[in-house]
Amino acid sequence: MLLAGCAVGERPTLEQPTEFDDGAAEPVAELLDRAGTARFDATYRITPTSAVESTDARVTRTPDRARIEIGDVVFETEGGTTTTCTDGNCDEFANDARISDLGITHNFWGPAFRQRLLTDSSRRVGPTTGSFTQIAGRPATCVTIQVPSSLDAVGSVVYCALDDGVLARYQGADVSIELTSITTDDAANDATDQTTNGG
Repeated sequence: MLLAGCAVGERPTLEQPTEFDDGAAEPVAELLDRAGTARFDATYRITPTSAVESTDARVTRTPDRARIEIGDVVFETEGGTTTTCTDGNCDEFANDARISDLGITHNFWGPAFRQRLLTDSSRRVGPTTGSFTQIAGRPATCVTIQVPSSLDAVGSVVYCALDDGVLARYQGADVSIELTSITTDDAANDATDQTTNGG
């Protein structure tokens, strides 16, 4: 939303929240904080609200390397450098514009959704509800947040994370993300080696 203002003077800015004050959302955020050190090989189904079909994604990650396949777009990170490739057409940076139609970034599996959770928690308009469930055969911690919706209505968003910090589910007005399978530790490390070497 654009805010109209005077032609002179400093323009207002929207500050991102930095701390939680929501006891139900904080446990999920603490789990998502762990994703940066997790070793895993996970597959996802990503479905934007405006799309007819879902897009498959795969995230294979160790603390040193990552390969993130979202549809036909591949993000590879090693040694602090990220490349983005589609059918051999590559950029030497993380070009999230290539997946902008999905309403996510390549870090959707953890870091990006930790910040999104913080933002939704800060704008809640009702009580939040914590819960536990099983997703892709793993225990997950979830939170449902009541947030403003269109036409003065109230909607809800759902975030779930596994114990090792990986995003397991997101259901919002713009997109739904569902973890469909995951392996961790040595299996993920082997998968990273195979995908990096073209296996």
